[in-house]
Amino acid sequence: MSGAFRRRPAVAVTAALALTTALTTAHAAAAPALAKPAAVVSLGDSYISGEAGRWRGNALENSGDKWGTDLATECDASGCATDPQLVYGNTHTSTNMCHRSTSAEIVSAAIPDATAINLACSGATTSDVRNGDPARNQPNQVERLRAKTADYHVKLVVLSIGGNDLRFGDIIADCVQGYLTHYRCGPKWDSAISGQLDQVRADVGATVRAIKEVLNAAQGPGSYQFVLQSYPSPMPAAAGFRIPESGPRWSEGGCPVWDSDANWARNELVPTIAAQLEQVAADRHVRFLDLRDAFDGREVCATDSSQATAANSAANPLPGTVAEWVRWVVTGYSSQGDRQESMHPNHYGQRALGACLRLMHEKTTGDFACHNTPGAGPGRMTLSALGGSLDH
Repeated sequence: MSGAFRRRPAVAVTAALALTTALTTAHAAAAPALAKPAAVVSLGDSYISGEAGRWRGNALENSGDKWGTDLATECDASGCATDPQLVYGNTHTSTNMCHRSTSAEIVSAAIPDATAINLACSGATTSDVRNGDPARNQPNQVERLRAKTADYHVKLVVLSIGGNDLRFGDIIADCVQGYLTHYRCGPKWDSAISGQLDQVRADVGATVRAIKEVLNAAQGPGSYQFVLQSYPSPMPAAAGFRIPESGPRWSEGGCPVWDSDANWARNELVPTIAAQLEQVAADRHVRFLDLRDAFDGREVCATDSSQATAANSAANPLPGTVAEWVRWVVTGYSSQGDRQESMHPNHYGQRALGACLRLMHEKTTGDFACHNTPGAGPGRMTLSALGGSLDH
């Protein structure tokens, strides 16, 4: 009797512990998982990283804040101090020139209730996005995205890529050299680009696929918007230049390109790249944002835009309703900034692209082209729906 009596409390305690454990386990199973905060993420190259975001238009002035155009220069009664890290943060160092600016597209989009994460890097190719390139200080953007999914639910990812695969920077540099040494760059590059298009489509497609695989694995298909975007034209066609071909396009305008090369770049090169990217978007079942015409009238040296000058210095910095939205080619007169900023969307241009992306996100489905409103600033962008044709 006494032995049986002593064992009964042990049995009761064991049963109570088992019941408590079962209840605790059931409660934990029933409790909803904590929701991750939302994020919107950009990947790709300099046109989306924020390259040239330091500049509010262009000015033929090297002192102080360059008539209000230089956001990296702060002035007070004691003088002026310039620090590009005010705009580019730690992505403007000797070991990191990704140039992710404070006005980069993903930041300027200001999509509500989401953290903006900019993983893009100036100079990136499709291979760099997927694999990284330590020799050129290029991060593996896909793996960085994978790491972000541990802490965030990505509701939008936007990709700008392919231009460096086609050596867009080299093309611009060669066209400038052609203007200075009297040859035309268009004929030289036209056939070279045509021979690369199949490979570029394949490489952009592989990059889209790699990004989708990460997001699908982390949070499931259909849980995010994916936007592949094209490039805005940095220069107008010849008829849109306010400085004639024989005028000071190099020494003052910062747009040293022959009329025939400007026509080739605006009417053939930029549309060709856009068509390839649109095809990839269709093949990979992601959305497409066509930006080729987004800067019409706001390109460098465009007739409807102006540079900051001594004559208009009282109004500086020129507002986005007047200023150019593209960083000029570093001119024969000026040594401002970094050469890699040339022919990229500046502070106003990036704000305009951000407005395009915000509108695209609001539409939730479909493909669109983005346009500015003549006479208005970067906040007045509009979208037009794209049809089934690749030639709009």
